[in-house]
Amino acid sequence: MASNHFVASIDIGTDKIALLAADIEDDGNLRIIAHNHCPSNGVRQGSLFSIDELTKTLIRLIEQTRKSFGIKVELVRINFSDTHLTCSEGKGKVSINEVVSPEDLDSVLESAMAMSTPTNKEKLHVIRKKFTINENDVVDNPVDMEAEVLESKVHIVTVSSSSVRKIENCLKQSDLEVEKIVLNSIAKSQAILTQEEKDSGVCLLDIGAGVTSYSIFNEEGIVRSGVIAIGGDEVTKDIAYAFETSLEEAKRLKENYGTAKSSSLNEEKFIIFSQEASKNERQLSSFELSEVIEDSYCKIFTLLKNELKHHNLDGVIKSGFILCGGGSEIHSIKELVRDFFSKRVKIGKIQRARISGLEAILTDYKYAGAIGLLLHEGDLSKAEINESNSSKSVIDKIRNVIGVNF
Repeated sequence: MASNHFVASIDIGTDKIALLAADIEDDGNLRIIAHNHCPSNGVRQGSLFSIDELTKTLIRLIEQTRKSFGIKVELVRINFSDTHLTCSEGKGKVSINEVVSPEDLDSVLESAMAMSTPTNKEKLHVIRKKFTINENDVVDNPVDMEAEVLESKVHIVTVSSSSVRKIENCLKQSDLEVEKIVLNSIAKSQAILTQEEKDSGVCLLDIGAGVTSYSIFNEEGIVRSGVIAIGGDEVTKDIAYAFETSLEEAKRLKENYGTAKSSSLNEEKFIIFSQEASKNERQLSSFELSEVIEDSYCKIFTLLKNELKHHNLDGVIKSGFILCGGGSEIHSIKELVRDFFSKRVKIGKIQRARISGLEAILTDYKYAGAIGLLLHEGDLSKAEINESNSSKSVIDKIRNVIGVNF
């Protein structure tokens, strides 16, 4: 088993891969000691489609990091996105003899997570939520409290087994071992959301290049996670189609002149660009560009709104949306989301209480996922240990069910 004297994480996205390494200080906080990022190869819409391409990219990234910072990354925490993920709530209930013991805690959690999964899926997370004593009192830790009945809820995330195997094979070929695999939106919530924000009812919305991920929290913990199979690349494609230009030129137009809400433009400007089938330069209106971008983002938000409505989650999001990811970097995105959902909106920032390092890293959206992976914490219950001991797969051995308070 490889062992680092530091904690390392790799955030694999559709557009980029980010790597971080951090020392664990005496007070338990983390200090970033190495950072690197590169274009992502072998990933499409958040899913791995070419193990060979991604393996070569990771090997180069690891070697560049070794040369630049003098450290060899071997054991890593890695993120995971899966458009086929499913979420469910497990519930457990046990009788108590006078006071709650640690064994009672294990029993009620084991009861809550005792649900079967389809043969083509596996549990990535079982996230421990709060406990209820005697059907009335909600507590974080009921041990040593008097009770007659103890109940628990867990949030269970299941994902495609084939997608997990692809990641395992890719990392093995890259001479990397996995410490843990974490759902992308859950990892970012560790970096961006405060406990107060989670308790108040909030949706963390991560607009990535290939997919848009979200996680919803309230005072009981995590409520739901999901992945929508389009992201910022869809906006780029819509621009390219509308103005008959290349994807590269469309991306330049979006990043340099893009505005998500057309009504926020104070004046019309004309932008020089090149059409794919013509050698001559053309002009387009900033209003026209903004209208295409707004319509494209609204396609993403319509899918999200439908999903929230389907799961009766709109009322849970009392404190609104917190945005992250490259797609949230565009001008006036807050205004568009606010008006579309009629909710409060703000851009997420890295929480500094437990991590330090270069300001340029802590303020760069490209590293938010990798920072979240560094900050992610988990613990094992007896049921989880039994599962990991009886399984030969890598993800089972590294806690295929992670019990965490959110």
